[in-house]
Amino acid sequence: MKKNLLFALCFCTAGFLYAQDSLNMVRLARWDDDSLPLAFSLNLQYSGCWGLALNGREYAVLGGAAHVLFFDITEPTEPKLIGKFAGTTNNTLWREFKSYKNRIYAVSDQSAEGLMIFDMQNAPDTVMRTYWSSEFFKSAHTITLDTTSGHIYLNGTNVANMVVLDVSQNPDQPTLITTTALPGGYIHDSYVRHDTLYASSGNNGYFIYDFSDPLTPVTLASLAAGGYNHNSWLNPEGTHAYFTEEIPDGRPIQIVNLQNLPNGEIELVGNFLTPSLPPSLGAPIPHNVYIKDHLLFVSQYEDGLLVYDISNPLTPTLTGRYDTHPENVQYNTYYGNWGNYPWLPSGTIISGDMQNGLQLLKLLTPPVGTATPTSDLGVQVAPNPATDDLVIRLDEATDSWSYRMIDPTGLIVQSGQVSGSATKTLSLQHCSKGLYFVEIQTQQGKKTTCRVLHH
Repeated sequence: MKKNLLFALCFCTAGFLYAQDSLNMVRLARWDDDSLPLAFSLNLQYSGCWGLALNGREYAVLGGAAHVLFFDITEPTEPKLIGKFAGTTNNTLWREFKSYKNRIYAVSDQSAEGLMIFDMQNAPDTVMRTYWSSEFFKSAHTITLDTTSGHIYLNGTNVANMVVLDVSQNPDQPTLITTTALPGGYIHDSYVRHDTLYASSGNNGYFIYDFSDPLTPVTLASLAAGGYNHNSWLNPEGTHAYFTEEIPDGRPIQIVNLQNLPNGEIELVGNFLTPSLPPSLGAPIPHNVYIKDHLLFVSQYEDGLLVYDISNPLTPTLTGRYDTHPENVQYNTYYGNWGNYPWLPSGTIISGDMQNGLQLLKLLTPPVGTATPTSDLGVQVAPNPATDDLVIRLDEATDSWSYRMIDPTGLIVQSGQVSGSATKTLSLQHCSKGLYFVEIQTQQGKKTTCRVLHH
């Protein structure tokens, strides 16, 4: 178990979030079957995950070393296994999924399984595998699906950089559109919006292609590699992309400005990374990033699932975290949180841990500590960690200011108004031990939030 130690800083400053099991998130349920096989080359039992809402119910799919696993998670505290489909091997490290209408599409690397299609329209009573063929490719590292056009993009296949299929006419009978080589070479993963493909091409970098005509894709822009470009997602406005670089360890999530893409220009404009352990214990690895509205969800291996508010695209603010793999006491690379799915209508977040299985999480609403200051407000809170008392000290004089002390569930445990003084001492003797947020706001509207640990 990680040591429960927090190096707490105000949100307006940079720093490490040293290990804590959760921040503004709770786990609703966990499903793990230790009898399922491990992939032989690594201590890995599970891989990718995805989700689907259909007919008023919600479902999760999870990849195993030997199986594709389906769950009814309509009642998220009691996930029910409703389907278990074996592949051709019990030794694959990678399974990935996407959804289209009422179907789930599955691929696998390190195998010759090709494409599987699962019909969910009669779930939870029946999940049916309607298609399983390696006609167009034998293996693919990841799958991307444009739900507008019904086009499937197969990344990292054994055939070509990209294989494009069409399922718009019949969701169970794909037809081949093209196999193509692209200037960026191998594609590890990709994201598509409006026929524009954002390709993570490993050590070759980040490439953006126009696939309006799949037979003649056009390169729109690219960025050289800083690390192994792993996956990416766009904010709702399409002004910025966020990509992960899995190798080497410790590469931060990169922010890309896309606003000049029509002129063939994109640029890196920032990055961010929140480790849970100090540098002496290794470096974290952001793996898969997804965006819902203005929340960015990143599966960061042994750090678990982290959630950032990206309302301001250049200054992501950590608003939630759940450690799905608390066993580690140092970073060990391929352990922990692989992927997540944050789009279910209920707010249940599907998350898959390589060793600990299916994790159903909930982000507490509204997240506390996410407000953006109207202007910088210098505040000191001490001692931190605190025991009996906590002193709040403003760095500038102000006639009046207010404070609120909030627990991770959003409950206000202390609040008040201060006049004629720049300091306030809060008694913690009747507060439970754990993490708190202290919000401070001046009469002029300046505001900031600090994390405090009471132990």
